[in-house]
Amino acid sequence: MKKIRNTNLDLLKIMACVGVVLLHTTMPGFKETGSWNYLTYLYYLGTYSIPLFFMVNGYLLLGKNEISYSYILQKIKWILVTVSTWTLIIWIYKRDFPENPIKKVLGSLLQRGYFFQFWFFGALILIYLCLPILKKFLKSKNRYLLILSVLVIIGLIFELTNILLQMPVQVYVIQTFRLWTWFFYYILGGFLAQFNLDTLKKCYRSWMKVITVVLLFASPLFLFMLAKNTHHNLFAEYFYDSIFVKVISLGTFLTVLTFDLNADKNRWIIYLSNQTMGVFIIHTYVMKVWEKSVGFSFAGAYLLFLIFTLSVSFIVVGILMKIPYFNRIVKL
Repeated sequence: MKKIRNTNLDLLKIMACVGVVLLHTTMPGFKETGSWNYLTYLYYLGTYSIPLFFMVNGYLLLGKNEISYSYILQKIKWILVTVSTWTLIIWIYKRDFPENPIKKVLGSLLQRGYFFQFWFFGALILIYLCLPILKKFLKSKNRYLLILSVLVIIGLIFELTNILLQMPVQVYVIQTFRLWTWFFYYILGGFLAQFNLDTLKKCYRSWMKVITVVLLFASPLFLFMLAKNTHHNLFAEYFYDSIFVKVISLGTFLTVLTFDLNADKNRWIIYLSNQTMGVFIIHTYVMKVWEKSVGFSFAGAYLLFLIFTLSVSFIVVGILMKIPYFNRIVKL
């Protein structure tokens, strides 16, 4: 039987991908002044991208009936192949021959090296290694709720500590190892996969979607004020433990998941979704092209920077996907 593709998950992947690019392209437009402008708004709107990435992955994998280590090791192998290949490409391009390329590969997984965003792959590998055991434990919805409740409490402790200390304590842990956060979103996605989609559509009412959308688009102002006046640190990464962000991430995921999307009429969603991981990989180097060749010395430069990075990244990845061998390292 041919497996039916969930176009709604593809749309969530596109939203998460765009959100990551927002996070990386808009902050320079307000970080120095710490002022509120449209770039600040777009930056904090991108906060939900990482939670959505983990939730989609959790929905897909924990939604499987069984997860074997052979399957997991195969997925880890392709992550390592992708990370190693891109690291070697930049290593050769930069002629960084005195540097040990293996250290560069490992460094990328630990938020160092040539691709700082590859910490996501490092965290994903650690989660993957736990999945076969985790799947055996999560035999019922009650067990999902139990472990999610524990992780929510841990997140609340971090959130309250940040408020009391007037600084984000997560700063002492690189993103790869903030596993209490990533496991929460991953398992939350898996929990939703335990429900029939029609049941979710009936339970998640229209008024809930309206509230979610209102909160989502109003949240950047709240997050900015909290970052500036409480955290005294503008980075959105320190909000992932926030119960507020968790609720909106859940609402956003459910809102998009319960859309009525016809795959045949929305093939562009599938096309762009297939490119999202490639865009995630290369967009930081597309940013460097703009920074070196154009710069930000004119009005509207940062908005054009965002548009340029998104459009060029998707175009380049679209071309790479048509080239043998390269297509494998822009799609996981």
